[in-house]
Amino acid sequence: MRFSGFVESEEQLATTLKVLKAYMAKNPDVEIVPEFSSYRAFTDKLATEAAGGNAPDMFSVNVDLLAEYAARGVLTPLTEWIPDPLDVSEYQAGSVFSCTYAGEMYAMPNDAIATAIFFNPAKFEEVGVAVPEKFYTWETLLETSVALGKEHGRGFWGIEDGGGNNLACDIFLRAGGAALFTPEHTIGFNGEEMAKWFQYWEDMRKAGGAPPADVQAQAGDNSASLGIVRGRSAMLVQTTDSFIGIGALMESPLDLMMLPNGFAGGEMKQHLYDYAGNSTGIWKNAVNKELCIDIIRFMHFDPEGVDLYYTGSGMIPASTAGLEKFGSSGSPEEKKLVDYLKMLREDPAPSRRPGVGGLGGIFRRHNEAVAFGDMTALEAGNSLTAEIDGKLKALK
Repeated sequence: MRFSGFVESEEQLATTLKVLKAYMAKNPDVEIVPEFSSYRAFTDKLATEAAGGNAPDMFSVNVDLLAEYAARGVLTPLTEWIPDPLDVSEYQAGSVFSCTYAGEMYAMPNDAIATAIFFNPAKFEEVGVAVPEKFYTWETLLETSVALGKEHGRGFWGIEDGGGNNLACDIFLRAGGAALFTPEHTIGFNGEEMAKWFQYWEDMRKAGGAPPADVQAQAGDNSASLGIVRGRSAMLVQTTDSFIGIGALMESPLDLMMLPNGFAGGEMKQHLYDYAGNSTGIWKNAVNKELCIDIIRFMHFDPEGVDLYYTGSGMIPASTAGLEKFGSSGSPEEKKLVDYLKMLREDPAPSRRPGVGGLGGIFRRHNEAVAFGDMTALEAGNSLTAEIDGKLKALK
């Protein structure tokens, strides 16, 4: 049984391998071949294997990959196994929604995550810059970032460049009345609206709130190279599943705050939500789908499997019971994650909607083009809009 996927940290990889090893110990006739890597390496490999008709029996998906592979008939609908043995009645609605396409559930949510700003309180305290209130504007984030850079001096920036983060862009667009995608799986913005996002980060860089293009490019996908880890920035836009892994690399403890929820003079309303960042689906041509289902059952519903899979992983379960468990008995870092997710659920926005695969790369490429001066914000906005719209139409 080939089980392929992506993980966000070494901790997540270790617990995933641990739970699969435990399953094989209970079922000596089963051999699970784990094939886990970073998100980018995994998606490139999966695209090749799926196109060649040799996809893994089980594999990770996120909301965008799920939409693409469900539309192409690569994934197996899980309908016949719900609710027995996959009872998701106590799972957070946003996580289930992000595993659903065209009214059918195609994957089992492995976690509940959300977009957040990781911040180092010590870097605020050192120079007397105030941490923004719970609800604040995008203008306030820019002003705060610039103030941090100015007070700390040369070689320090308030926030790392977030212009290539499509998840944060969705929050930005929603505050302006748009969104990345509509409930009907169509594009939810236009080129001018997207240009405002790229211009925001260009203004941030020019004002000294975020590092210039050449400095940010050095970090790449390596967490250890991030400015916040190296003590050269105070904030980072990221998803919560990386919180424990990145925090483990730092001397000072990290904390979490929401992204801005509005613009100056406009309505202040929460636009953030949590969803399943990593889910497990089954290849349509898997030889033994029942075995795949039983492995998922062990990881998500067997007490031993659940404990092995989640404890120390940095992942917060999508189930209500799992959330409460980690909120009461987890590590200090896990409790911070649970508190943050609970805060978002007090007045949640509509969950993340399915898009297209490769969004991260598309956004990074266009943001870097603006940062390096190869495109204007409007050119990047129009180019990105056309590229994503073309990908969506190709799935129809």
